[in-house]
Amino acid sequence: MAIAPWLGAYAGILTLWSLALVLGRRPTLWKGRSLLILNLAFVVVVLLTSITRGDTPDNALVSFLISIILAGIIVSRLWLLFHVDRAAVGQLIEKCLRQTLAKYEQSGDRYIVHTAGKEMVIRIHGDPPVMRVRLSGGSGSKKAVLIRSLFGKQFSGSFPTLRVRTWSEA
Repeated sequence: MAIAPWLGAYAGILTLWSLALVLGRRPTLWKGRSLLILNLAFVVVVLLTSITRGDTPDNALVSFLISIILAGIIVSRLWLLFHVDRAAVGQLIEKCLRQTLAKYEQSGDRYIVHTAGKEMVIRIHGDPPVMRVRLSGGSGSKKAVLIRSLFGKQFSGSFPTLRVRTWSEA
């Protein structure tokens, strides 16, 4: 099984996804874990296609599939923000910390959150249009998990979602 068509399909998928992220207008959170999920799904499709056709993937294709899985693992903890300015991100972080009643200290773009376990550090890197947010530490703390979850829910996801409207009778 040759690599060329699969490489083209993967590049096309990433291009469309990138365009959707860049051209969107709503504040969006891209989690690296979503790339890992996409890459794993792509590998499964390639392998199922190979099995159903009775083909054996060549070495280049196997190397490519392994490399995209490794790339997904490497970026799985990366969070990128699109279409939001730095001040708004700071306000959202502080809102999440207030809602969870977290005690914290702020130093520039760095928030040190005191949790029951280890301290959690929230950092904002870069400038719009794409910023990186890093939430590290706080292992073993339910409050740290809650802060991560609450922060993530403030943004649109990176995958387009289907909206099904229902008609309600008045």
